[in-house]
Amino acid sequence: MKKKLYVLFCILFLVNITVVFAKQEVPNQDFINKYFFDVNLINSASQMTETKKNINQPFLEQLMKHSLEHNDVHNIKVENNSGLQRVFSINDGFQERVLRKVVYWLNNSVRVNGTIEVSLDNPSNKLTLKMANDEEITIEPAYICVVDNKRKTCTAKEGKLIVSGNGKKVRSKSQSLYDWLMVGWRKELDEATKEELLEEALFTRYLYHLGPSYSEFFMCPKIKIEPINGDPRRHLIFASALNYSGHHGGDYDKLTFSVRDSNLTGLQVTNVNIKKHISQEESEKQCRTFD
Repeated sequence: MKKKLYVLFCILFLVNITVVFAKQEVPNQDFINKYFFDVNLINSASQMTETKKNINQPFLEQLMKHSLEHNDVHNIKVENNSGLQRVFSINDGFQERVLRKVVYWLNNSVRVNGTIEVSLDNPSNKLTLKMANDEEITIEPAYICVVDNKRKTCTAKEGKLIVSGNGKKVRSKSQSLYDWLMVGWRKELDEATKEELLEEALFTRYLYHLGPSYSEFFMCPKIKIEPINGDPRRHLIFASALNYSGHHGGDYDKLTFSVRDSNLTGLQVTNVNIKKHISQEESEKQCRTFD
């Protein structure tokens, strides 16, 4: 009997000790809440700092790294010394294409060393970029000036540009952007061309045959049409587009499909494929209509 009581006493003693230590080891709920709140606060602050750092990264630094993004540009204004001007905004679907084009040319421009080119107080044409972080960047043709009989003559240097921002100037070369700045901006359309409208109409017609589950794939449609064996009544169509929801943040998905279109046998849709979370480079290539 005494032996049994001794064993029971030992068991109760061990249980009591375990509970006491458990209470000491487990933190209270207030501590848990405070700990995770502080951790989340630190993580949120870190993410906000990183985001702010990306937004506030100097334009010229991004230009040197070829890492400019059209989403960082709020609008661009082009004007000449005759008073003509146009503004292209990121908030307009057709004008956004112009922003993409200008940023693409800037990213593919080449740094030019040397100091013979100068900027003028009143250049023939000037491009002003208003960035999302309120930074303003100006781009103008580079000039070379010659003095003859005390008369100064300045001529635009073909393909050369001066990019200015935050009191700094960078000389770069881009024949495409130079030509656009001198002439092309005045020819930009405020709506889709007939070719683009036709492409959109054809894409929509073929997309209809894929069913409603593909209905959001209408961003930046592209159509390539080839006759089958030279027969004008039969064509092979290669189509692609991005999903519209990707426009509101996140990554784009890309739809590709092909169609056999024949007056004799009708439509046959084949090779339907969706590529998830494509790279930014691939999405820009899908939407790009320039070189």
